Amino acid sequence: MHTVVIRCEACGGPVDIDDIKCRSCGSQVAAIACPNCMGMVSVHAVHCGHCGAAIVPAAARNETPSNLACPSCKGVKLTQTQLGEVEVDQCSHCGGVWLRQDLFDQVSAGKEVRGRALGVLPTATGPKAAASLEVRYRPCPVCARMMNRYNYARISGVIIDGCKNDGLWFDKDELRQVLEFIQAGGLDKSHDREVARLDQEQRAKAQMARVDLGMHPSSYREYSNQSSGLLASLMDGLMDHFIV
Repeated sequence: MHTVVIRCEACGGPVDIDDIKCRSCGSQVAAIACPNCMGMVSVHAVHCGHCGAAIVPAAARNETPSNLACPSCKGVKLTQTQLGEVEVDQCSHCGGVWLRQDLFDQVSAGKEVRGRALGVLPTATGPKAAASLEVRYRPCPVCARMMNRYNYARISGVIIDGCKNDGLWFDKDELRQVLEFIQAGGLDKSHDREVARLDQEQRAKAQMARVDLGMHPSSYREYSNQSSGLLASLMDGLMDHFIV
């Protein structure tokens, strides 16, 4: 089978049809996200190197354009596509994904649904890129307000962007990382750690109150009971908003 060779725009070196980086100078070659798994492939690719799906030319695809703009790529409109059972808005340029909170809850809540989503999301290829030291706050695609950046579930190590009212933005590969974290029991570990932290804080406050105020033992026991009740209330609130 004849291999189509394209020239790198940066150095002029030969680039294979499936390459997304020039093998000579390392420059990024024009790429798009696979409509099936959202893995990045060359704009000249015939099949996706991640999932094997046929790459249909953009002009021939039956895609639904979104009214939302990519928060990372200036001037690029998102495209509505299917991720398992859920319709998402994705950027064909950077591979990022926008999900409303309710749709993310739907994807992440059930083990089987997560598994099906992970089945079509590409696995990471090559070493994980070093995190950039530059902090970039991005506008929400819906309301245009700057989104908050946070470490999902405090211990996942995946820094995502979220709008309290409208949804979540995942850079390329971040949605897969979050779902794998949940699949491995990460939310339970995060919950246990948060319970231990809050309990330690309440014990420390109670001890300080006893020392500073010179409480009578009976008054201290009453204060401790009130603190335990406060801890329980805090944990109830935490569970109500845990994923967000």
